[in-house]
Amino acid sequence: MVGFLLDFNRSSEASSVFEKLRKTFGMSDITLKKLMPVILTDNGSEFSDVSTIENNGEISLFFCDPMRSDQKWRIEKNHTLFRDICPKGTSFDDYSQETIDLFFSHVNSVSRASLNGKTPYEVFEFTYGKKITSLLGIKRIPAREVIQSPMLLKHRQPKHFKYTTK
Repeated sequence: MVGFLLDFNRSSEASSVFEKLRKTFGMSDITLKKLMPVILTDNGSEFSDVSTIENNGEISLFFCDPMRSDQKWRIEKNHTLFRDICPKGTSFDDYSQETIDLFFSHVNSVSRASLNGKTPYEVFEFTYGKKITSLLGIKRIPAREVIQSPMLLKHRQPKHFKYTTK
């Protein structure tokens, strides 16, 4: 699972994310259709520009019925894990895309019984390769370092931070 930070909750913002993904993957000879031929989402207004997202049938966008999380039950565990880190009602104003990538790197590094003890990251990397995980900004977090709480942001060091030994 990946997440993309939108400046505003508008269809043009979400459509822009898909255009950026097409461009990024296209430079690496990867098609968005190969990676995500079907997208299942809620009825949020940010997904209302269906034709731009689907790009002439390159991918198919489907909407769940309101109040029917059971229609996308396989990703509900990820939503729960994301909300453990970033509780509902949390403002995203001070977050960067790098922070969102960090959240999902931790979510994707939790092993799942449904994956025979593997993590979503391991299964995805095995299926699609490390190059695509890197393009999506997702990294493997060792099990002993996974943090599934708001404390994740407190443990994060600034990019310029360097360890020194004396």
